[in-house]
Amino acid sequence: MKTYTYLIIGGGLAGGRAVDGIRQVDEEGSVALVTVEPHRPYERPPLSKKYLRGEVGLDRVYLEDDGYYEEADIDLLATERAIKLDPDRQTVTLGDGRELAYEKLLLATGGYAWRLPIPGSDLANVFVLRMIEDSDEIREAGGEGKQALIMGGSFIGSEVAASLRQMGTRVTMIFPESRLLERVGPEEVSDYLHNVYREKGIVILTGTVAEELEGDGRVERAILDNGQTLTPDLVVMGVGIKLNTELAADAGLALNDEEAIIVDEYLRTSMPNVYAAGDIAAWPDPTFHKRLRVEHWDVARRQGRQAGRNMAGADERYTELPYFFSDLFDLSFEVWGDLSSWDQTVRRGSLEEKRVAFFYFREGKMAGVLSMDRPSAERGPMQDLVRARAAYDQVADQLRDEDVALKSLVGGKEEGGDEKTAGPALSFEADIAPLFREKDVEEMKDISGLDLSDYAVVRDKAQGIYARLDDGSMPCDGPWPDEKVETFKRWMDQGMAE
Repeated sequence: MKTYTYLIIGGGLAGGRAVDGIRQVDEEGSVALVTVEPHRPYERPPLSKKYLRGEVGLDRVYLEDDGYYEEADIDLLATERAIKLDPDRQTVTLGDGRELAYEKLLLATGGYAWRLPIPGSDLANVFVLRMIEDSDEIREAGGEGKQALIMGGSFIGSEVAASLRQMGTRVTMIFPESRLLERVGPEEVSDYLHNVYREKGIVILTGTVAEELEGDGRVERAILDNGQTLTPDLVVMGVGIKLNTELAADAGLALNDEEAIIVDEYLRTSMPNVYAAGDIAAWPDPTFHKRLRVEHWDVARRQGRQAGRNMAGADERYTELPYFFSDLFDLSFEVWGDLSSWDQTVRRGSLEEKRVAFFYFREGKMAGVLSMDRPSAERGPMQDLVRARAAYDQVADQLRDEDVALKSLVGGKEEGGDEKTAGPALSFEADIAPLFREKDVEEMKDISGLDLSDYAVVRDKAQGIYARLDDGSMPCDGPWPDEKVETFKRWMDQGMAE
């Protein structure tokens, strides 16, 4: 039986980033990553966007290059399933009967895409979207002249519908809610999206579900509860995930009512030397003073890295503000905070101009922000206002007034000023562009359309980029060292020379 200093179960984003976290603190300890998939760790957002549309290849999906794990001395155990965890013996049993012992263990098992339990859900060309192979199959089934039925009106359903339509597929969406993104967006946002989708040729049937799927081996008809019958070439169910926490439950780890794993502020579970991160982890959030569980890219990325660092001895609290993003046609959204419930919103800017932010309030305190192409300088203050739980009656009027700088509402200085930072003159080509890895450049293109290799783009978006670097939300291996962040800030203060 082989013993590892660090054992990671799960090959998604959280598991992959845990490797980085471990190696930031411990360059020598033995590490193994077990994944049921035949792939090295990868990111899922491109699967519903650019990868699905065939605009990028797997090199933009995988977290690291093929040789990274060997170079970092990581044992990558692909196509292996962990079937038993024994916390007392500190062992994990694999499907082939092998046992692996560990000193520290991370559970990053995520979830699996749920299929609606209706007749015909197992027919060919009825898809869910969770893995690379799912995206490949959806792309092959869609395209010009094909008809797709999308079940689900949340972000995943909306993203897949947009991508398939961009590929020339005729698309119909159905969902039981009364509007798109009902759970996370105010009516103004949903109404705007409905118009955009209809203009793009997507048929939206709200308050509608499928009762049955029919076909001879593959889907040919969808019987809806409104009496309609559709004849799709493919069906995609974007109706959420079920958590893979059976391993934890069988081992006796504490779970909550959602069957998520309860962790403390260090991402430790109820069992010694066992950590959890990503979709399956319910952590005590210091901003909202309750346990949160979030199924989004940034949380998995940050928690995975933090769990890895803590397993290696960093002992740092996880205090990050929840964040996620989505791209729907040419619209890009960013969201901070907890949008699980709200009773008031305040709009800043114009939806028609595609330059708007909605501030969400619950019981008089700010709960979150949904932003679309707002000025980069507002990005940091938006997060600060959520962290401060700004009071509605103190900030609502100022939020609506675009002449009021958001920074002024959190006690900062007004934008502007002539102060420059001393030091050698910096240039973009020689000093700034080399700070970013090629992977960072490509990921930022995917996330928000930023090309970090392009001087004009970096110049125009410098405030937002600096905010990402400063708060750790840039998709790098780890937070930039202070000297790198200060180099970027000094370049900004010197006038951002080309």
